[in-house]
Amino acid sequence: MSDKLFDTQELSEIRKLIGDEEPKQPSRPSAAIPPQSSSDYDLNQIIAEVSGTVDKTAKTPRPQPRVSQRTGAVPRVNSQRVSQRTGTIPRVSQGTGRIPPQTGRIPLQGTGRIPRVPQGSGRVPQGSGRVPQGSGRVPQGSGRVSQASGRIPQINGHVSQVSGRIPRIPGADPWEVDQALRANAEQQARQLAAMTEEAEKEDKLSRKERKRLERQRREEEERARDKEDEIEFRDPKQAQRYCKKRARNLAQRSIIVLIFGLLATYITVASGMGLPLPSVFQYTEHAYLTIMTLMILQFIAMFIGLDVVSNGFYNLFTFKADRASLVVCSLLASLFHGTTIITLQWTGWIPYCAVSIILLFAQMQEEKARMAGRYRAYKAATLGDHPTGVYAHQDGRDHIVRTVKYRMPDLNGFLREMERNDQVEMFERIYVPLAIIASFAFAAVSSFGTGNGTSFFWALSAILSISAPLGILCGFGAAYRNVSRKLLAEGAALPSARQASQMRHVQESILGDGDVFPAGSITMEGIQNYGAYSEDKLLAYASAVTAGKGLEIGRVLSESLRERYARPVRASNITHYESGGMSADIGADSVLVGTASFLGKLGIRQTTTQNADNPIYVVINSQIAGEISLKYHPTAQTYGALHALERIKIRPVLSAQDFNIFPAMVESMFEVRHGTMDAVDPSRIPEISNPRYVGKDRVCALLSKDGAMPYVMVQQAAGKLVGAMRSNLLIGTIAGVCGILLMFYLTFKGAAEAVEPKNVLLYLLLWYIPVFFISLTTRRNY
Repeated sequence: MSDKLFDTQELSEIRKLIGDEEPKQPSRPSAAIPPQSSSDYDLNQIIAEVSGTVDKTAKTPRPQPRVSQRTGAVPRVNSQRVSQRTGTIPRVSQGTGRIPPQTGRIPLQGTGRIPRVPQGSGRVPQGSGRVPQGSGRVPQGSGRVSQASGRIPQINGHVSQVSGRIPRIPGADPWEVDQALRANAEQQARQLAAMTEEAEKEDKLSRKERKRLERQRREEEERARDKEDEIEFRDPKQAQRYCKKRARNLAQRSIIVLIFGLLATYITVASGMGLPLPSVFQYTEHAYLTIMTLMILQFIAMFIGLDVVSNGFYNLFTFKADRASLVVCSLLASLFHGTTIITLQWTGWIPYCAVSIILLFAQMQEEKARMAGRYRAYKAATLGDHPTGVYAHQDGRDHIVRTVKYRMPDLNGFLREMERNDQVEMFERIYVPLAIIASFAFAAVSSFGTGNGTSFFWALSAILSISAPLGILCGFGAAYRNVSRKLLAEGAALPSARQASQMRHVQESILGDGDVFPAGSITMEGIQNYGAYSEDKLLAYASAVTAGKGLEIGRVLSESLRERYARPVRASNITHYESGGMSADIGADSVLVGTASFLGKLGIRQTTTQNADNPIYVVINSQIAGEISLKYHPTAQTYGALHALERIKIRPVLSAQDFNIFPAMVESMFEVRHGTMDAVDPSRIPEISNPRYVGKDRVCALLSKDGAMPYVMVQQAAGKLVGAMRSNLLIGTIAGVCGILLMFYLTFKGAAEAVEPKNVLLYLLLWYIPVFFISLTTRRNY
């Protein structure tokens, strides 16, 4: 459109064309609109805006209020705004550039201009009264014309939308906002449908299965509440050196403590048993000297084991009492008992210093064994560059706990589990405070309740000495050290008894291709071609189809192809079928590779085969081109692993991507009882093979080298460790509870001869015998 000037007649004709009528009220002078370049306006853009065909991705700038040039005030604008969808613009009165009281809309036909005639001119200034080209937006405002100035003012607001539509946000794409809201609504709908479906499934479950689901929810809530960021873990190499150094230090110092404990024991029991003893250490002749000697021996032992004693003191005063705190209470009670005999100068019974020193030795041995086990676990973590993690996963579909293993990106998960609280620590947080409170309460009743307040520390020392049985003090460290030693030989490690307890509840164990037939256990025996293709071409086609999934069979065929110096080919559109085969496109040929049963399901007629155990067939363009004979060799490690799973009553489940491996074949080859092995649903193999399958689970064990035997051994070791720990703690708890009640009864009755230190030592040693043998079983081969 040209930039020429229009006269009054031409303007009247334009108004008639666009359907605009002259207002009846007299016109008022208005300020002229500054001229603009005619190239900024286009009728096609205006019509497109009016008809609603403007691109929806156009962004509306945030309008700002504008002061009228005539009055100097901000014009008032009513609530009516330009609709973004229709793009309509209020009509302007002839000659004034103002909006009448009841504004209309510009019709779709016409030039799309808003002609305005300045006062006294009768012509429209060049380039004025047009809507700019581009996005179809009204420049700097809502599209209303100020009554005072005839300009289009800015409005501090947004362009209104059609009712029910998403309001336009300044600086945001309306289409993107709409898509985000739709995606959020669809996600909420899917979650609601999943919750409804899960609720319907729960209604159909049995009571036992509901309890299992409830336990699983509680575990997930516990994991959510657990603040893992607060757990600080150390570098495995530095932690390895620290644990090794501390274990050696504790071993050396505990021997000295044991020597002092044996000396104190001999002084305590020698006079009563008629053993040779210097007269100065006879309690009946020199009671105070004997007591001072025993207290000095205990002081020296406490100084040697100062780190254990200080930790016990700290945990006791921070209300986190552990087994060391119980030993510290026994040591203090013995010292107070001896002090009261000397200061009050009353004929009391010999203090329990010898028993307290033996308890300190047992606690140091427990800490030494625990450090030795942690040293071996850290060492196993540093053996491999890319270790494998073993997880105990509760399957949501099958409702079965199964072990799976995946490559770990780093060691952070394993190191975090090494630093978390163990089951033994959780047990001692409950037992130790109760034992201390019960000991003080029973001692007060035995002394003050009988009117003999001076015997309070005697009763307290006797009860505390027997409240810390060796089954509790030595319930975990020795078993963990033995298990860690066995696992280190296979390059594996368990982080704690807590993770071992999760693996003990496992019902199934997932075995992959490499677990059953590791590298080197599959060999190619020969190739039989059926006429049209050479052996090298058949081998190249089979290798190209099977090499894409990283299978052992693909590696074997690729090596055979390399040994023949044959030319490899490239396959595309590789597809893995659940029925036991694979297909791909190689050039213009369509190739199938699979077992005999796979070809039978496809309706391909098979040719008479040779006496091959596990042949695979190569089909080119729907015709059998040949067969390749493979030999699967059973390995000793796989044989031992499968039979070990059978002994610990864990069902092996085969998750093999190799279409030539199936449960019946594995059972016959490894002499496993028929029906022992199961297979994963082929449709779920990609899901189980993905590490996201255990995204919410914690690592339970670590394997520095992958294989069936280390994988199964950690499951065996977990059962051994948890069984030994629980048995020892149970025996120790029974011994402690019975000992506290027995000592309370004897001290209340005043039967001091029955609660002599030698009787307490005998009681503790008798209850330690089963604990010793249970811990010793973890050293056996399994």
